[in-house]
Amino acid sequence: MGRAADLAIAAGFTAAIAIGSTPAATEQETTVTAGGYALIVVAGLGTLGLRRAAPGWALAIAMVTVFSYLQLGYPFGPIQLCMVIGMFELARQRPLRISLPACGIATVVATASIISRALGDAESPVLFGLAWTAWLVLPWSLGALVHVAVAARDRARRDLMARAALEERMRIAGEVHDVVGHGLAVVAMQAGVALLVFDEQPDQARRSLEAIRTTSAESLAELRGMLDAVHSGQSEKDIPDLVDRVRAGGLSVELTADLDALDHDKGAIAYRVVQESLTNVVRHAGPTSAEVRITRQDNDLRLQVCDRGRGPAGNDEGRGLTGMRERVEAAGGRFESGRREGGGFQVVATLPLDGTNR
Repeated sequence: MGRAADLAIAAGFTAAIAIGSTPAATEQETTVTAGGYALIVVAGLGTLGLRRAAPGWALAIAMVTVFSYLQLGYPFGPIQLCMVIGMFELARQRPLRISLPACGIATVVATASIISRALGDAESPVLFGLAWTAWLVLPWSLGALVHVAVAARDRARRDLMARAALEERMRIAGEVHDVVGHGLAVVAMQAGVALLVFDEQPDQARRSLEAIRTTSAESLAELRGMLDAVHSGQSEKDIPDLVDRVRAGGLSVELTADLDALDHDKGAIAYRVVQESLTNVVRHAGPTSAEVRITRQDNDLRLQVCDRGRGPAGNDEGRGLTGMRERVEAAGGRFESGRREGGGFQVVATLPLDGTNR
């Protein structure tokens, strides 16, 4: 949800508070003046408008405006929902070490304002204040539970990605050991033979050197083939399986893809762009969802991976983005990455399908 949508919701909520305060004032035989409506506007727009980007400021605005509203004698009413929303959002987005003391102070201030206001209006102002305190503790508790659940899901997602990466490294290490270990053992043995008989049996030394040359060439070819398989073994046809694995890790991903056959190299690049982009979403975006779009535009394949999360810190490209850019541009394509309008991050890669460079 973008900033414009947040502002629209804030405006609608503020209007509802203002409309709901009029009958509340009539029931309590009070009047809401222009100053009271001004406090309602500040409370509604400040709390709802800043609840995502700055929940601490949203709660502070709610507390100050509601406290002032009640102390000026305006009626109890829907403006008090701003404190509830502010507490929930702060507890949902911030760790307990921040939300607990902040919401604790806010609760004390709110309760004090309620009790002082209720001294002349309620038969038991202390009991009324305690009931209000319990009502404020509920949104903090719900927000804290949501925060803990999201944090646990993110940890599980990171652990899953780390285990997958570890398994891949172990597999590659085993293949490298098998290919290089055997070749180096043969080379070492033949080199020892050549050194031993170099003077007395030059023909045997020559055969050993030729064996070294043949074995090393074969090992290098096998190693190169293995590395090519690691870097280019997947194609665009494997992208749905990749997305399914990421979904299994807890990230919601929407896939829209035209996956007609590409040549082998371009398909591998498309796979790597989607893979690295989703990895960045998991690592940097926080609680969010992602969207993968693969479409054909004339003679180009366009890949877009976007989210509405926090995005990477700073403006410099990290190693992953730099690697994607180099692969795409080496294939004659174009690569763009950056923050999205309205929040989030996106990667857009365009690959030519006709083999021409741009």
